[in-house]
Amino acid sequence: MPHQKHRVVRAAVLLGGCLLLIALFLHLGPARILSLLTSLGWNFLVVVALFLAHEIMRTLAITHWLPGDRRPSVTKLLRIRLFGEAAGALTRTGALTAETARAWLLANRGGQGIAGYSAAAGELVANSVASAAVSGTAAGGVLLTATLKGPVVALAHVVFWASLVYVSAVVGVVVSRVHILGACANAIARLPIVGRRLRMDPENVQNFEQAIRSAFAERPAALARVVVLELTAQFILVCETYWVIRSMGGAVSFRSALLFEVMTRAFTVVEFVGATEMGFAIVFTWLGLPAAIGFTLSLVKTVRSLTAAGIAIGLPTGADRSSPAMITPAPARGAVLDSGS
Repeated sequence: MPHQKHRVVRAAVLLGGCLLLIALFLHLGPARILSLLTSLGWNFLVVVALFLAHEIMRTLAITHWLPGDRRPSVTKLLRIRLFGEAAGALTRTGALTAETARAWLLANRGGQGIAGYSAAAGELVANSVASAAVSGTAAGGVLLTATLKGPVVALAHVVFWASLVYVSAVVGVVVSRVHILGACANAIARLPIVGRRLRMDPENVQNFEQAIRSAFAERPAALARVVVLELTAQFILVCETYWVIRSMGGAVSFRSALLFEVMTRAFTVVEFVGATEMGFAIVFTWLGLPAAIGFTLSLVKTVRSLTAAGIAIGLPTGADRSSPAMITPAPARGAVLDSGS
């Protein structure tokens, strides 16, 4: 019975989101939205290419966490990333589902076992820190130099302080060697009803935590390469936003595109149909561009993710050194940052 009620609630929320999406589409003008979409033309291929470049940067970053003797090919790792992106786009849950799917695919289909989960988590932490650093810098710079007014000022403060706290927390955990994952796992195991199902092997948790910490604290040269790759990935996302807005006829500078990208990230961490599009439309209105452009940009991001996943299906897998059968946990010290790429 509880499961049935949960399904009813999910269906009702999904229906509400779809109705909100339709209402926004009608309010902003179907002709206007379709005109913006068609104005992209062949530029949409450039958007897809930019997104693929972003995913390639993150794929190259994750190779530093995988042991060289069992590391899948870059093509296979890219396919895994794009399939995860498709899962997030189709379910409209964004990174929450996408990153979970990537970790599962890497561990099971990529033949990496616990090392796959460690690599996926390590890369996600590195990427989120890079994203927070870029977002905090952009928001802080705008607050100091620009004459913003209205609700966007509050949003800029939220982005700046949230980014600062997150980056500081990650650095603090790594430097202090606090076993935060182990503490979280123990807390989850004590939860009523679901605790038994979510209980994790303490040894696996320790290996998992050691792999991530080693990646950030014990291989500075490899970590530097990862930082460069992750920052490049962030730069490409800003380029994508700039290209989409310019292609739709919006008068925007690269600096403004950076602000648009940063301010809308709050609506892409956990996406939801209708709510994400509404968030984009509101932020664009606050920043002086038509709401229709923000709404359309959100749609374009979803379509380009699905297009990129479709391209991934046709990618040759090549001869991988890993096998789906190799899903036994790897030693913790074999799952740390590899010195080569």
